[in-house]
Amino acid sequence: MRWLGLGLLIAASPASAQYYESRQSMSLLGGTGLGYSDVIRSQRGDTGVGGFLELGGSLTVGDDLDEVFLMTRGVLGPSGGEAVLHGGYRNLFGDEEWQSFVDLGATVRLFSGTYAGPRLGFGARRTLSDQLSIYGGFGLSLGFGSGLRWDAEAFTGLQWQFRISKR
Repeated sequence: MRWLGLGLLIAASPASAQYYESRQSMSLLGGTGLGYSDVIRSQRGDTGVGGFLELGGSLTVGDDLDEVFLMTRGVLGPSGGEAVLHGGYRNLFGDEEWQSFVDLGATVRLFSGTYAGPRLGFGARRTLSDQLSIYGGFGLSLGFGSGLRWDAEAFTGLQWQFRISKR
């Protein structure tokens, strides 16, 4: 009886691993948004609203199909043009059609001074088809480096998913 149980366990493992692998996906992310920045430097501070365009990608991880993501962002804001790189872990909650998410990650800002620090985001995603989703949310980041900086943002975008299969 022990051998039968062990045999069933071994037989079930590849089947569940194959199902898990076929649900994994890579995604292309693209979007736009508005942000508010408050930058404090040695003798001057820049505060104001700016707009941004972003492009990046994600990869599903774990049994719950959460994601790791990396985004590049071009910003026109109160301190001029910036390039921003941010990424992290996106924890998803909900069913297949509507999901909420929490992002935990980091942000690196370049060109108007170099800043790096933590980022927290949250929002919702709506699945439109097997490959296309729309998402939106809010984010907060804190930056250290060429002074102290905090940013608040509202963002929206499209996610185009590609299933990964080892068939």
